[in-house]
Amino acid sequence: MRRLLILTGFLLLVLAPVAEAKPVKLYFLQAERLTSVTRDLGDGATPAIQALLAGPTTAERKAGYGTVIPSGVTLTSVNVDDDKATVELSANFATADVTYLARVAQVVYTVTLAAGVDEVEVRGRTFTRDDFAAPDEYVAPKPPSAKLPRVRNARAVQERLAELTYLPEDAVNGKFDYRTQQAVLAFQSWEGLERDGVVGPMTRARLEDAGRPRPMTRSRARQLEIYRDRGVVLLIEGARTVRVIHTSTGIGQNSTDTGTPPGRFKIYRKEQRSWSIPYKTWLPFAAYWNAGWAVHGYGDVPAFPASHGCARVPMPEAQLVYDFVSIGTPVRVI
Repeated sequence: MRRLLILTGFLLLVLAPVAEAKPVKLYFLQAERLTSVTRDLGDGATPAIQALLAGPTTAERKAGYGTVIPSGVTLTSVNVDDDKATVELSANFATADVTYLARVAQVVYTVTLAAGVDEVEVRGRTFTRDDFAAPDEYVAPKPPSAKLPRVRNARAVQERLAELTYLPEDAVNGKFDYRTQQAVLAFQSWEGLERDGVVGPMTRARLEDAGRPRPMTRSRARQLEIYRDRGVVLLIEGARTVRVIHTSTGIGQNSTDTGTPPGRFKIYRKEQRSWSIPYKTWLPFAAYWNAGWAVHGYGDVPAFPASHGCARVPMPEAQLVYDFVSIGTPVRVI
């Protein structure tokens, strides 16, 4: 009798229903772009959220996927009622920084599909996918409105910057404007000077002796070199630098989360008005070299890494870079 009971229990265990895995989309990031990977997970929102919080796998990171959800965030509860899911996460999800909106987008896009709902409540606020859609009207980013210092002999400074390819000839107007300040920042970055945008004694002295920046790549083909530590983009043609432009790259260094990973790539897509879903911002004159990584115009291009992975360039230079490259133009991130 005992053997019969054991056998019966064994059969019940074997024949018990098992949660069937099904393909589920998890939303991660590639620089400014929200994109998905498909995993085989259990049914419902809970497995999807837990997998999202665990982050990309090693293979997915090698493929360029990242996340801005802080490490260690856990799921407290999830409740689905009709067309709305209420998601409770641990307090560290709310870490205040520039990536908060993007991590909310990751949760909202993942949960709406996994739970089959239109609305997701996170930390007392209800979101839908429409909240991250591009606005009907395009508004170009504006440069910072900070007052610029006066510069002695501004025209002479501009002429020298133009000679060294930091400014175009038609930008020499005798005024120390935003475009000139960005050119000074690029010059200081390349020459290893303090990046303050001020034409002080050391910057003036270096301007007298400096030469045109030389690219690493010796090919005569048209191409870009992006120097992350030096904060410049070189536009190269015929193995010579034809323009040097100030840039700000990813705050995450080599990371696929918010960094600008190094390597050799090619421009594969161009959009004059690109929209970043996770960061809800326009990326004007965007030329993409890898997944969501692009060189694009932006309002604020500070003298340090500040982007979410892309290479920001000043708005007065954005169309120039956009027109310089074509589909297939080589890009080297250094």
